[in-house]
Amino acid sequence: VYHYPTTYRCVACNTCTKSCPQDIDVMGYVQAVLRDDIAEAANLSFDCVMCGLCATRCPAEIPQFLVGILARRLYGAHLSPKAAHTRKRVSEIEASKFDEEINSIMKSDLNTLKKLYEKRKIEE
Repeated sequence: VYHYPTTYRCVACNTCTKSCPQDIDVMGYVQAVLRDDIAEAANLSFDCVMCGLCATRCPAEIPQFLVGILARRLYGAHLSPKAAHTRKRVSEIEASKFDEEINSIMKSDLNTLKKLYEKRKIEE
């Protein structure tokens, strides 16, 4: 169970959502946490910039923005699908595939680094 302890104090007054300048469904993600729906809480709180207005207006004194951070971190660490390309790259790094290139770059002078930077391939 991933409950943020203070979420139990929620009285469902919706003051948090009404005070959010981004129109985020704050009460919705707090209620999702209470239902153990971490994925939904992470999704609903995704755009939160942690301004704290929801918490300052909450009569139950719940730090909703921290609940959202916890939901997003739990989702990312335990629930989100792992990207195959990331696992492949980690394996390549562990196998020292890039050591020679990194060492060469580390020994380069500033002008060489600038040229490499200007010639870099930029993804679309």
